[in-house]
Amino acid sequence: MVGEIRDAETAQIAVQAALTGHLVFSTLHTHDAASALTRLIDMDIEPFLISSSVIGVLAQRLVRVICEKCKEEYIPEEYILHGLNIEKELKNKKNKFTLFRGTGCSFCKNTGYYGRTSIYELIVLDEEIKSLIVSKVSSNVIKNVAIKKGMKTLKG
Repeated sequence: MVGEIRDAETAQIAVQAALTGHLVFSTLHTHDAASALTRLIDMDIEPFLISSSVIGVLAQRLVRVICEKCKEEYIPEEYILHGLNIEKELKNKKNKFTLFRGTGCSFCKNTGYYGRTSIYELIVLDEEIKSLIVSKVSSNVIKNVAIKKGMKTLKG
């Protein structure tokens, strides 16, 4: 376990440990999984070392959970559905899509939420992704390839 990777020295230590057969877990603050790979390049880690030492990148966020005691169904306005990027699902439901919201109660202290859960996206480095890293492509290119391979993003 390596603490948070904040600088080139820590990144080098993590990569060297991985290259010598150690399973390394660490944290790196980025907006998504693909950006972690390009962030390592920005920290002067050679792309071929990244592709040889990293087997996967997991990005996660904590999100609030709707309170089970006061949740209610509602049909959202169209602009909300558009913002959720669920047009394909809408076509399958014939323009009827139900969401839930918390109304607030004593259990959740009138917030409508109780607790948190994690959402995540995972990029597993296969040969194509490794090749993209070595080619120093942008994180958007890596992300788009991962999506085509079935990755679900943090946004859905």
